[in-house]
Amino acid sequence: MAGIALLPAVAFAQEPLKLNVPYRCEDGVTRTVTSCVTNARGGEVCYWKEQQGGQTNERYNVRSQMDGWLKTCKAPDAAPAPAAQPAAATTASTRLSPTPNPPYLAGFPSVDKVKSDVRGANAVDTLARQVATLEQLAGFLRRMQMAPGRAYMQFTPDEQQLLAAYNGAASQMADGYTRTASAADAKTFQNLEGKYSLLDPTTVTSSLALLSPATRAQFDQINRAAGAEAQARADRINGTVNGQAPPPQPPQSSNASAPGRNDPGTLAARRCLELGGTELECAAKGLSIGFDDLTGIHLNALLAADTPRGIRIGGTFKTTSGEMLGFDEKVVNVASCGKLVPQSRAYSVTRRGDALQVEIATAPKPLALTLGADGRFAGPPSFALEGEVIVGYQSVYVEQRRTSDNSVVVGSGHYEQRPIFEARTERCAFGSLGASAPTYAQSSVPALVGAIAQGQPDPASKRPETAQAPAGPRMSGTYAAAGGLRIEFQPTQAVLDCGDAHVVQPYATKNQADAFRVTIQNGNAAVALTLRPDGALSGSGSVDVTGRVVSGTDANGVTFAPRSARCNVGVLTPQQ
Repeated sequence: MAGIALLPAVAFAQEPLKLNVPYRCEDGVTRTVTSCVTNARGGEVCYWKEQQGGQTNERYNVRSQMDGWLKTCKAPDAAPAPAAQPAAATTASTRLSPTPNPPYLAGFPSVDKVKSDVRGANAVDTLARQVATLEQLAGFLRRMQMAPGRAYMQFTPDEQQLLAAYNGAASQMADGYTRTASAADAKTFQNLEGKYSLLDPTTVTSSLALLSPATRAQFDQINRAAGAEAQARADRINGTVNGQAPPPQPPQSSNASAPGRNDPGTLAARRCLELGGTELECAAKGLSIGFDDLTGIHLNALLAADTPRGIRIGGTFKTTSGEMLGFDEKVVNVASCGKLVPQSRAYSVTRRGDALQVEIATAPKPLALTLGADGRFAGPPSFALEGEVIVGYQSVYVEQRRTSDNSVVVGSGHYEQRPIFEARTERCAFGSLGASAPTYAQSSVPALVGAIAQGQPDPASKRPETAQAPAGPRMSGTYAAAGGLRIEFQPTQAVLDCGDAHVVQPYATKNQADAFRVTIQNGNAAVALTLRPDGALSGSGSVDVTGRVVSGTDANGVTFAPRSARCNVGVLTPQQ
């Protein structure tokens, strides 16, 4: 979420930058930018020194996030030009002092050693392996920073130098080839590099072999401790969220020390791809899981615990006079009631024969509606609804603050117009509401942020077969049977898991006088389920789940292999 808070900074115009020139800043700090490098993903990172009161601190940040303080700083008009550097020397050097800080850095290989020791089947394969190895080594450095007692993401100058060297070399090598190669050759290289970076566990093993024995031993120790600490945090959060002791964890494999291809982020990204997700949203999914592992903030566990289970409503319903109710699996948005601003409210659903009674937590009393078999809501023709109206605006001076230490981002101050609210009660008509918009597929926050940053649409909108469903009753929550079948209901689709096979399928619901029924499309054999009074789902027979698993990559990208399994249906109980 820290990345979201800083997104507005990219709107600043890019400030010109001078290297090795002291900038005198309004906050009394002298800042001297020493170098800027392009990392392996194409972003620019700059390093600078801050001097104040006789103390000097080393800092670094992405180039776009520096523009705020640059606007408040002045550099000498006639600054001496930095010494000319050869074209190939734009990355930081891997030549560290004989006693680097921390000492383990002495056991990391130089960029030249990576180039000489890492070889492939041909020139392109060699380049892809070398770039992937440099990226892996940079990942090792970040992992080492998680040693007990160290502050999060606070690198020493020597660590910054080595990170810049690895990332800069990887970027130079990759960009240098793709800019001159044909489109087909460039794609081949990119697919190979992606394979070695994300899917090939031997890259982790070969990269670890480049470390000295002492550094490798220290890495194993820190990596195991960091993994155990992350798991302990997850157990504590899950136990707190669910109100019960966490389930026992399976034993670790013999290669658990390697931060390789079975880490939670990689597994989440693979599963996302196997279920038909786009590369953008699946990469974001993996990164969000990795962020959870780094910080111990397990947003997925917290959000899952807040997800209702059972019958929910999806879609938007509207009266002829304009009042609207927009439902998702958690809340309903009540809008267009007089001049009241829209308000989100919790709601409950109860079966009443072939109708569903929906009660919305409004004030001064709940709004009770009935969803009939005809797909329309019936409610009170006149209903008093408390809320707020906007009666004016006030100008407020605000500044951005860093999430790490709550300090003000220099130069970020600006005025915003904020509304002034006043409590009011309006009377609105909810006598009859018909469907005006369907149920839409959910979108993950990381995928949306990544899409917006790259100027792309919502990734979920690229899958029209599951992007929407008719407005009306839906299901929510995860259900599991003793025979191994597991079903996760989402607003427009259901994920079926059986053994190692999993697949996404659309589903339909129907509330009949005798029962609430759910039908999941599954090829030629639909899965028919009935919602029991105790909240479980029941069915009969068995289900064949046919999906796919990631098998590797080729010149066209990620490759998949079919995977099928059969599970008995039986009784599926709601899961925490």
